[in-house]
Parts: sequence; structure tokens; C-alpha cells
Amino acid sequence: MIAIKVDTTPFLRDIRRAAALVAAWSALASAAPCSNCHGDRVVGPGPVRFACPVCDGAGELPDQPEPQAPAAAAAPGPRPPVCRIECGSGPSRDCGSGVLVEARDGRAVVLTAWHVVRGHHDAITIRWPDGTSGRATVLASDDAFDLAALATAAPAAAPVPIAARPPAVGDRLTLAGYGPTPFVYREAAGEVTQFVGPTGRHPNHMVEVRAAARQGDSGGPIFNADGEVVAVLWGSSKGLTAGSHVAEIRELLTQARAGGCRDGRCAKR
Repeated sequence: MIAIKVDTTPFLRDIRRAAALVAAWSALASAAPCSNCHGDRVVGPGPVRFACPVCDGAGELPDQPEPQAPAAAAAPGPRPPVCRIECGSGPSRDCGSGVLVEARDGRAVVLTAWHVVRGHHDAITIRWPDGTSGRATVLASDDAFDLAALATAAPAAAPVPIAARPPAVGDRLTLAGYGPTPFVYREAAGEVTQFVGPTGRHPNHMVEVRAAARQGDSGGPIFNADGEVVAVLWGSSKGLTAGSHVAEIRELLTQARAGGCRDGRCAKR
């Protein structure tokens, strides 16, 4: 018989390397429970597909440099109607921001980004700046423009008015949100650079602002100079932040009043 000697060193080295990678990934997952990416890296079924806003940070696409955040706007504290949204529990918890836009007869409507809540329809908690909190349910959602309207108990805060018209290029807008753990509220301001749409068959109802958002700011409001909600933030890349503006917000709230579209698959024009 002829003995054949096999060098197993490369094989064992590959096994050790794979084990180290698995351990590192597990540690990362346990250290960062607030992740809005649900694994598919896209938001939207079928032809409505664009990059998941927070799969690689606050909307940064893979292999792109970290955006340089502009100076934060000075503020004494969170605006009362801007809330933090938590979904699920433990390692699968998703976190985002939202804003109160309607309150009547003890009930309220909060706007946020659809990707923040779409993985946990039955486990949504809204936390207000005054320390109170409450459960919420999805009233209506729009997958293409990444919007969701939530129903919850009315807080002590007054709703923010929704702007009557979209902003214009050059307008200075302010975005707000709570960011990642430990959820530090922040505002940042910048000028409108352009308008875009999720696909070629949708209107350009997403406003782009020259200001950087953070992971966890998704779903937060974008205010105009009058303090009105003019858009809802869904993602950020290279120092630019995008949000769906009032034309889509008003359509979403119309859906909510008419019974809604809870799964985000509403027909778009």
C-alpha cells in the first residue's frame, strides 16, 4: 500500500477563520439590537425596490464613506410631538422616530417610516419626550414611499400641522430624530437639493436635503421654516437625507381614514 499524506493545515485554518467570523457577528448582533434592516436590503415588493435605508447605517449604501454630519441645530430638548418608536423585543428590536400629526377623542395618529414597523405589526411601542409611552398599531402604510400611519393613545403633546404644500429647491428644512442607542435627540438643517421618486413610474415626491441623518432617525419629521411637517425621513447617504413629502403624506392619511392599507402594497398611480 502507498500511504498518502494530506496536509490538513489550510482546512483547519479555514475552519478557525469561519468560527471567528461567526463569533464576531454574534457579538455585533447582541451589541446593536436596534437594526431596521430585515435582511433583504430592499424596501418594497416586485418592481418597487430601492436600498433599505438602514441596512448599512442611516441609509448609507454598501462601500460608501461615512457622511460628515453638519452642525446640529441648537435646541433645549426634544420637541414634544417627536417620539421614539420601538418594535419587537431583545435582539430583534427595531428602533426609529416618529411625529404626532393628529389627536382627537383620546386617540392619535403618528407618522413614521414603513420600514421601521413593517417587521413587527403587533409589537409597537411609542415613547414620548415626557417619559410616557403607549402601544400602537398600523393604520395605513405605503411601501413605495416608505410611509406608515400608526394609531395610539393621545399624548399630552399637541399635534404638528402638516404643510399645505411641498418645499421648493433651496428651502431650508430641519430633520429631527432620536438616533441609535442611547437615543439622543438631535436636529440638523440643510437646503433642499432636488426631488426624486422610488421608481420611474412614481412621481418625484421624495425631497432630498443637504443634511445627514443617523440610524434610528428613520421615520422622524422634516420641518419647514414654519415648524410644519413637510416630509418624513426614510434614509441618508453621503451627507444627504431623503424623505417622502406632503403629497404622499396626505394620500397616506386619506388611506388611513378610509380603512387603510396595512401591508404596504397599496396601488400607486
